[in-house]
Amino acid sequence: MLTTKIVDWFRDYRTKKLKPIAKVCLRCGITANIMTFCSLLTGAGAVFFLFNNYSLFLLFALLHLLFDALDGVIARSSKPTTNGKYFDLITDSFISVLFLIKTGWYLQDYFAYLVAGLFTIGIIIHLLTQCQAPMIFIRTVSIIILAIASIPNLSFTNTFLILGYLIAGATSLYSLALQLQWIVTKNRF
Repeated sequence: MLTTKIVDWFRDYRTKKLKPIAKVCLRCGITANIMTFCSLLTGAGAVFFLFNNYSLFLLFALLHLLFDALDGVIARSSKPTTNGKYFDLITDSFISVLFLIKTGWYLQDYFAYLVAGLFTIGIIIHLLTQCQAPMIFIRTVSIIILAIASIPNLSFTNTFLILGYLIAGATSLYSLALQLQWIVTKNRF
């Protein structure tokens, strides 16, 4: 799958670039789970400042992505744990859902809530199958779209936001279709 190849390439690239920082973190006693918690806090901060303060939204969103990248590099540099893997997955997914909910609230559009629900169903299936069922994640692309759409004084903010949650919705539906196909072909009921 093309998306898997892109994600794998990017994971290898950021591991190579962030490995020195990860080693310093490990020497200082900063574990992958601590970094994931920092990712959760900064992601929540990004959601809080979305549509209220563009500069702070951007700062917290970038910190969220940095901490999320570092948690994986730290985990691969030490001993990754199953609990850490789930903590990271749940954190990233929770932030994605919060972004969708905040977008729906801002637009006063219930379709964004529907997309958040579809994505949540996909995540639940992914978790219940011990991360075996295929899933396409939307967090990074959502942050990029939100960073563009929420630029102050942008004429087409609502149009970009609607386009963004429609892309997230289509991706979530595609993930659910892949999961259904996976369940049927693996005879897992």
